[in-house]
Amino acid sequence: LQQIRETYHIVYNYIYVLQNKSDLDELFVTYNIDTAFKPEKPLSDTILVHRKKQSNTLYTINALNELIKEENNGVIDKTFSVDWEKFKNSIIVTNVEGTKNVCEASIDANIKKLVHFSSIDAFQREPMDEPLYESRSLVSDPKSIPYDLSKADGQRIVLDFTKNFLDASIIHPTSIMGPNDFKPGLNCQSMIDIANQKRLLNITFGYNYVDVRDLSKTAINCSIKGANGQNYLVGGEFLMFPEIAKMIGELLDRRTLLAALPISSMYFNVPYEIVKSRFTKKPRLMTIDTIHTIKTAHKLIPCTLAKNELGHKNRPFIETITDTINFFIDRGLIKN
Repeated sequence: LQQIRETYHIVYNYIYVLQNKSDLDELFVTYNIDTAFKPEKPLSDTILVHRKKQSNTLYTINALNELIKEENNGVIDKTFSVDWEKFKNSIIVTNVEGTKNVCEASIDANIKKLVHFSSIDAFQREPMDEPLYESRSLVSDPKSIPYDLSKADGQRIVLDFTKNFLDASIIHPTSIMGPNDFKPGLNCQSMIDIANQKRLLNITFGYNYVDVRDLSKTAINCSIKGANGQNYLVGGEFLMFPEIAKMIGELLDRRTLLAALPISSMYFNVPYEIVKSRFTKKPRLMTIDTIHTIKTAHKLIPCTLAKNELGHKNRPFIETITDTINFFIDRGLIKN
């Protein structure tokens, strides 16, 4: 406690020691600090938490994101209303704290190289008309999409550790696509729905897609060739969604696109997705946050650094989508 007082400026001069009901030997120390004062060396095993006064719940933003995903059928939605009474007198921590734990464990185990997977969404999206390079600033606004902010915060933790005994590189994949997705994520589920003619109306938007096999090879190369503290954008081709629907239709010799609608029409689909998700108990394919992500998708992602330093090569997207569709046919998820 004395070390805490000597390190930080404690507001109100109160320090609380909390006991874990599930493990009485585990204690948590909480206190309010003056954030205007920056200590030269923050204490280890210390994280910033927020407090929900009505339920006396301590939480991190990243843990709140994971909680919303769990409560909301796997989807992060900042408009989701959390029932805080369920978490009364609780501490909710995860995600970024997990990144910190991995870094500490890597040092303790003398791991030679850590490859941390971040996301393209960790970068600030503006300006949209310029190529996206690794030097672009990370998301920092607390009001940003929670997923984006958590990825950026996780990356900052890794970068801090690279200055202290940890050799780590960071990879920013674009949207991942490819075969062998045995529990289809949102991306591949969209492809399955298109192939089964359940999404004949598509939206006029595009995204950069990287084949999971190309990404995996580059990640392995990164463990050997990646520079310490360096981040790498790893992507493939930018394609419009209606164009992908036509590709799938040609592969299956069936109509998979009736019309392409403007992005603005997506907002009308959000209430329907909420109702459908509650009945089917499956994640929503459309939320306010996903619409924002789609609207601000980068078209210019050269991936020059990954190509030059890691030997990244992306195959043609037609090969990716062909192998993906055939995989789901073999799995019985697409009617052939």
